Amino acid sequence: MHLGRRYKLTELLTWTRWESAWLLGWSLFATVLLDVLHWRFLSMPAPLLAVVGTAVAIVVAFKNQQCHARVNEALVAWGQIYGTSLIWANKLRIAASHPDAAEAGLPIRELFHRHFAWLTALRFYLRERRIWENAVEAGNARFLAGLPTPESRSSLKDELATSLSEAELQKAMTHRGDREALILSWQYQAVGDLHAKGLIGDSIFFMLTNALDDLARSQGTTKRIKNNPYARNYYSITVLLVKVFVAIVPFSLYPYFSDLGSSTGSGRWTAWLNVPFSVLVGWIFVTLEKIGENSSNPFEGSSNDIPISSISRRIEIEMRTMLGETTDLKPIETKDDILF
Repeated sequence: MHLGRRYKLTELLTWTRWESAWLLGWSLFATVLLDVLHWRFLSMPAPLLAVVGTAVAIVVAFKNQQCHARVNEALVAWGQIYGTSLIWANKLRIAASHPDAAEAGLPIRELFHRHFAWLTALRFYLRERRIWENAVEAGNARFLAGLPTPESRSSLKDELATSLSEAELQKAMTHRGDREALILSWQYQAVGDLHAKGLIGDSIFFMLTNALDDLARSQGTTKRIKNNPYARNYYSITVLLVKVFVAIVPFSLYPYFSDLGSSTGSGRWTAWLNVPFSVLVGWIFVTLEKIGENSSNPFEGSSNDIPISSISRRIEIEMRTMLGETTDLKPIETKDDILF
C-alpha cells in the first residue's frame, strides 16, 4: 500500500512509459498519413470521437468504482481480522485467569502460536500468483524490483515451523487442501476440547467460538476476492473501448489543428500539434484504465495492495506482548512509501 502523500508525476510517467511510447508512435503515424501523404479521407468527425469518448468514460468510471470497492472490502476484512484477533487473544486470557483453567494449565501459548501460524498460512495463500493479476507486468515489475514482499523472501514451511509443533507442521505441509482452513479447524477443535474437559465454561466457550466464526468469515471474504477477479467481460470491453478511442483520437483532432494554422496565418506547422495533444488525451484514458485494473487484485503484492504482512506482524507483536514474551519482531516499515 502506498502511504505517501501521492504518486509523483515522474513515477506515473515511468510506470506508463510503454503505453506512452505506443501513443506517441501511433499519433506520429496518423499525422504523417493525414498531413504529409494528404490522406485527409481518413480524418474522422468530432461527433464520433465524442460518442466513443463518452462510452469509454462511463465504462472506465464503472470499472474503477468496482475495483475500488474490492480494495475497500479487502481492507475492511483485514481490519476485522486485526480486531477479532485481539478479541480472541483477550478472551483467551480471561479464560486462562479462571482458577480451574489456571490449575489445569490452559494451553494459551499453544493457541496463540497456532493463531500466528494461521495468519502466516493465510497471507502466503493470498500472495500466490493468479493468471489475471498484474504484478508481473513489465511496468509493475520494474517499479517493484527493489520492493520484494516479505513472503517472497521466506518460505511458508520455515515460518510455520516457528509457530507449530513438528507434528502439526508435517500435517499442514502435507495437507492437500487449504492450510489456513486446516489450522483454523484445529483452533475450533482445541476450544471444543477445553470445553469438554470443563476447563472453560459455556460463556467463554461461546465467546471463543464466536471469535473463530468471525475469523472464518473474514478468511472467506479475502479468499473470495483473491480467487475471483473483476468480471472479465467488463474488463475486456473496457480495454477494447479504450483502444478504439485512442486509435481514433489523432484522426479526429487533426482537422482542428490543421485549420488552426490556416485561420491564424501561422502556416502548416500547427497540424503537428495533433501529436502531443493526441498523446495527452490518450494517456489520460489509458492511465485511468490501468490504475483501475491494478487496484482490482488487492493481495497480489503490488504497491496498491492491502498491507497484510504489516497487519499480521502487528497482530503477532500485540499477542506476544499479552503472553509476556520477549520478541525481536518489529513493525514492518515503509520503503519508498510502500508498505506490504
